[in-house]
Amino acid sequence: MKTRTSLFILLLISTALSAQDSTALRTHNKKSYAKHNKGYFFDVGMSAGATFPKGLDPKAIVEVYSTHGYQFSNTFSLGAGISTYNTESIIGYFQLRFNLRKIKENRTSYPYIALKGGYSWSTWTGDSWGDDKGPVEELKLGWCFYTKEANLRWSVFAAPSLYQFYFIPKIGLAFEF
Repeated sequence: MKTRTSLFILLLISTALSAQDSTALRTHNKKSYAKHNKGYFFDVGMSAGATFPKGLDPKAIVEVYSTHGYQFSNTFSLGAGISTYNTESIIGYFQLRFNLRKIKENRTSYPYIALKGGYSWSTWTGDSWGDDKGPVEELKLGWCFYTKEANLRWSVFAAPSLYQFYFIPKIGLAFEF
């Protein structure tokens, strides 16, 4: 039940905020994602990795996340988000992102770096909800692409992260709006 509730809350927040963005799309005809303009943004993504706890066997991790925030320039953004690891935790975080090249209409790809920090609460372990909790830090190194035919911006990334002081190397895919 906790898993379904956690996923429902995560999807509800993302859907509500994307519906707001869809309304903006209808009023401005068709928004181009060829470059990041100032204003609201959101992304949704998925990553896979593994934990390597000391003295225990490695454990596979699948993360689903959504970040919402403000694009201050076409090279810097700040956002807040929510994610889950294997539906066993809920993670609230802040993310700073720096595009390493100035984004132009004719450029179809560019590298970026993102710093993410937050806090996690367990939905499974312990005697009650949230007993297993702790900090989350991540350095995301990625490459963003623009597909003109689909008017879609997407990215791939590698992210060494610390989850409650466990090292988790991850790779992932995100869609940016």
